[in-house]
Amino acid sequence: MRLRIRPSAFSVRGILKMALSASLLLGGLCASASGQTPPANEPGDIHGGIEISADGVKAVAIRISQGEEGPGAKLVYSEFVRLPLGRASSGGFKPQAALDAAQTVLKLLTQLGQQHRIPSERIYLIGSSELGADPPEDLAGAVSKMTGKTLTFLDPETEIQLRIVGTVPRRERFGSTWTDRRNSSMLIDIGSNNTKAGYQLLKHSLPSPPRYDFVSTNIPQGTVNYSNEIRRALGETSDWLTFAKSANALSGGRFREALRKEWESKPGLLNRKRVYLTGGIAWALATLLYPEKRQTYIPIRAEDIALFVSKVAQDPKFNPDLSQISDRELRQEVGQELIAVRSSFTPDQLMAGAELLRTISSELKWQEKQILFARFGHLGCILSYIRLQIEKQIEK
Repeated sequence: MRLRIRPSAFSVRGILKMALSASLLLGGLCASASGQTPPANEPGDIHGGIEISADGVKAVAIRISQGEEGPGAKLVYSEFVRLPLGRASSGGFKPQAALDAAQTVLKLLTQLGQQHRIPSERIYLIGSSELGADPPEDLAGAVSKMTGKTLTFLDPETEIQLRIVGTVPRRERFGSTWTDRRNSSMLIDIGSNNTKAGYQLLKHSLPSPPRYDFVSTNIPQGTVNYSNEIRRALGETSDWLTFAKSANALSGGRFREALRKEWESKPGLLNRKRVYLTGGIAWALATLLYPEKRQTYIPIRAEDIALFVSKVAQDPKFNPDLSQISDRELRQEVGQELIAVRSSFTPDQLMAGAELLRTISSELKWQEKQILFARFGHLGCILSYIRLQIEKQIEK
């Protein structure tokens, strides 16, 4: 099953009615996503969601409650089970990919139902667009057979819309004035099998109420399929230096041309001065270069991307020095995240992703812009999808 929504489906009226800004959802993540069961007497309706992507399976639970300014949301639980579901360099899927994904979904579904007491009809299940275009065989059937729920695959346009609304804060305050941050920002997500980007436009067309339109793009090249392409061209026995040089050469060719074609027809990709960056390779960069920074939005410079490419090319297994982190618990937390990064990327994939980042930075002139890595941006899509379902229920 595929889901597609209208470009203007996120009306200003609907977004204001729900009052679920990304800054509220993502900003409260560190404090509330420990996985503990929420107090039984806490007021409000709780909803859950599970998203399957090429990187793994994500689950969230949010509680909707009525406040003085209308409905609000609190993220009470999140979990990300990293599970590679993309094709290997040989061109095939892991034999147990569909079964592993279905078992993981069942485990998370059970946890949402039993520990967080979410009714089954309030748990929503989606699949990312990059996985929907090329899923492991029988994935949807295995999930349905094991859980009794239908897996709905998003199309790329819908997914980027959901990611924008779930990741980019809706507004920002300067003194006593509020400005529309989404109307001046763009989002780019570098996934395993594609690179998605887009931005939001606030349009006024009297007598109709204001509405948001979306501009989106999808380039079918990401960290995994790009590294597979290079490895197949060079052969499995090719040395590391040759691979690194090829990654640089190829990313500056076909990928750059595709990116340029997109921004020429969608100028906001080039002209907007604030960029929200998500995706696994962005997470790897932030973790390896700035392990001590744990805030929701981490500033990234074009120079950081160039440094990241250089470090990976010299030694793809490089690790940061954690001795400068005096807080023992934080040091342990970062150490675990570094292990997660290493288990999520092969050296080939790390190099391929770094070169994709460098090409994007150069082509979209990131040296002139404010770049922010959204630490919890990987949850933006499923959070927005839940919000959309809740809004539909309210309108009934």
